[in-house]
Amino acid sequence: MKTRDIHFLIMVVVVVGFLVILSVTGRQRYLTRTPPHLSAASDMECFSCHDEGKQFPMTKEHPLRKKNCRQCHRFERG
Repeated sequence: MKTRDIHFLIMVVVVVGFLVILSVTGRQRYLTRTPPHLSAASDMECFSCHDEGKQFPMTKEHPLRKKNCRQCHRFERG
């Protein structure tokens, strides 16, 4: 094997290992199966409860707001 082939294999292993670590350590963001969550069809409905000063505000640790809440938050399978 040539040196560049070994470097290529090392990079493939590093990238695949990094992707595996990211997929394993990600926190699951499941929505509870309550009537407000089941009926919410838009982000405005989400923010009616989860905006600042509302009944269930988002914590300071919440990442930047996305354009679509359901992009990260999903219903658990089952």
